[in-house]
Amino acid sequence: MGKSIRIYLPNETVAGIRHAEIANWTGQALACPRSLFSELREWSEVQRPGVYILFGTNEETETDIAYIGEAEILADRLHSHISGKEFWSELVSFSSKDENC
Repeated sequence: MGKSIRIYLPNETVAGIRHAEIANWTGQALACPRSLFSELREWSEVQRPGVYILFGTNEETETDIAYIGEAEILADRLHSHISGKEFWSELVSFSSKDENC
């Protein structure tokens, strides 16, 4: 049995913001480069609870880093990481598409 995944590219590129949904799933995923976070912050999809992963590189050791967190309001928590965590270059978040969190 297969699944259908719908991916929306608002910037018309896979290097920009990506919004993904799986058919018959109440969740959604968002991916965004750090450079476009100010645009993503305005989206209603990040004005809700969810979990997120920040991806980046440790400049000293050149190793990959992933920071996992949760938030009551994704946009607010992710905004705090703009100045609080310098390593990340990409984020992925997961939240509900509706009010059933």
